[in-house]
Amino acid sequence: MLDNAIPEKTDAGVRELGERRHKLHARTRSLLIAIHGRQSAAELKRQFQAIGDVGSILDELERLGLISAHGGAAPVAANAPTAVATLPPLQLARAFINETAVAALGLRAFLFTLKLERAYSKAELTDLLPEYRRVLAKAKDEAFADAMARRVEAMLAEA
Repeated sequence: MLDNAIPEKTDAGVRELGERRHKLHARTRSLLIAIHGRQSAAELKRQFQAIGDVGSILDELERLGLISAHGGAAPVAANAPTAVATLPPLQLARAFINETAVAALGLRAFLFTLKLERAYSKAELTDLLPEYRRVLAKAKDEAFADAMARRVEAMLAEA
């Protein structure tokens, strides 16, 4: 995928978030959750560099028909209706936190994911953010942890 291309979830990609038919790896699923048609492939590669070869993950998602790439034109407007809007933002945030923690930590994420399973409200998820940032920074680096925490904060702001 070209760096100036703007990936966006297809209807199949939105369904995959709920149905998990493709049994995606945690890294791949994390990236799928994060794609909203607002950031270029280059921006996603920079933010998710700690999870591995983001370019090949984007190519895999595109090959599976879960995302489509639009040219480097202006990104989709933030208020444009999309299929993603049908997913509850709180559920999307929980899934993103879980998938990124598992992708970054592997089995070491077990204790954190147990805490996450008990967080049902926006306030409880917000309270987990400092620990989420800490475990990601320990496993990867501060820049990755900050980028992922900002994404979660944006998701929670919509909840």
